[in-house]
Order: sequence, then C-alpha cells, then structure tokens
Amino acid sequence: MEAGEKELYHLHEETSNWLSEMEFMKDEQLFLEHLLSTHFLDLSSTKLYEPTRKLIKRLKEVESLGTELVDRTRKHDENTGIMLENIQASRTSKLLTEHEKIKIEYDNYTLKFRYVKKKIFALIKEIMIQHKQKLLINKT
Repeated sequence: MEAGEKELYHLHEETSNWLSEMEFMKDEQLFLEHLLSTHFLDLSSTKLYEPTRKLIKRLKEVESLGTELVDRTRKHDENTGIMLENIQASRTSKLLTEHEKIKIEYDNYTLKFRYVKKKIFALIKEIMIQHKQKLLINKT
C-alpha cells in the first residue's frame, strides 16, 4: 500500500469516527430536549425563564450546526472513498484541505455542544436541589 493510499484510509477512519461521535451527540441532544421539557414548569419560572430560553436557543443552534456538519462530513467521506478507488494525486491535496476544514468545524461543534450540555445540566441540577429543599421543608 503506498503512502497516498494509507493517508486516504486514515482520513476515512477519522471521518467515520467523527460521524459516529456526531450521531451520539444527536442522541444526547434529544435527551437534553426531553430533560428540558420534563422540567418545563420549573424552567418557565420568572427566575429561570431567560437563562432557559437562551439555552434552548443555543441547543437549537448547535443542532443545526451538527446537521450541516454531518452532511458535509458524509460528502467528504464519499469523496475519500472515490479517491481510494481512483487514486488521483491532483485531487488529494484538495481533499486534505477539506478534511482539515471539517476537522476544525468538528472540534468547534463539539466544544459548543459540550458547553450547552454543561449549562443545561447545571440548570436542571439547580431545579432538582430546589425540589429536594422543598421536600425537606414540607417534611418538617
């Protein structure tokens, strides 16, 4: 196997890993939406309404970014497969450039998603603590 072919296999492997991770993040996003809807009444209180609204907006933005990135990554992976079938050195550099762009977008996407997820968990944790405190007060 020549160097160009090895490099293309590496690109395909990395791209496949990204796609797998993004599919998992998509499932996590659905879970976060369900978590937010489960605590809707508490989140719509005066104190939490604005932070919740902002988080939901950011979650939707991240979802949109993810959908676009998955589409681009799948196309990129298809191009990598085509290149493997017809090793074309002239197109390889273009493919490598595209791969680097997608890598940067993927890294940015995962950072944004993790930030939103962390904020949502913190918000839900706050609600759960308040519920626990109310239960303790009611028991006394």
